[in-house]
Amino acid sequence: MFKPYQYYLLHHIWEKVKESQPIGSGKAHEFIQTTDDKKSRASVIFFLNDMVDEGVLGWHDRTGKGGHHRLYYPLMNEAQFWKHVAKKVYAKIIEASGDTSIFE
Repeated sequence: MFKPYQYYLLHHIWEKVKESQPIGSGKAHEFIQTTDDKKSRASVIFFLNDMVDEGVLGWHDRTGKGGHHRLYYPLMNEAQFWKHVAKKVYAKIIEASGDTSIFE
C-alpha cells in the first residue's frame, strides 16, 4: 500500500514526533537517507503534504531562512491510521460496486 520510504517516515513520526516538537522536511529527509530506501527531499515533502491532506498529519508554519516552512506532527496514532485506511477502502469498494444504499 505504501512505498517503503513512506512507511519508514510515518513510523518514525508516530514513534518520535509530537505536536510540541514537530519535524521539518529537512529532518524528515535526513531520516529517510538513513534507511535502505533513500528518496529526494521533494518526494518526502510531497508525501508529507499528502498526509496533511488526508488528515493523518497536521502542521505548524514557521518562518526562517528562505521563507515559510511547514513543521509536521501526527494527528492520529498508527492504530487510528489503519482504522482510517480501512474505512476509506470500504467506502471505495461500496462506491465501486454501485450500491450506494448502504450509505442511506
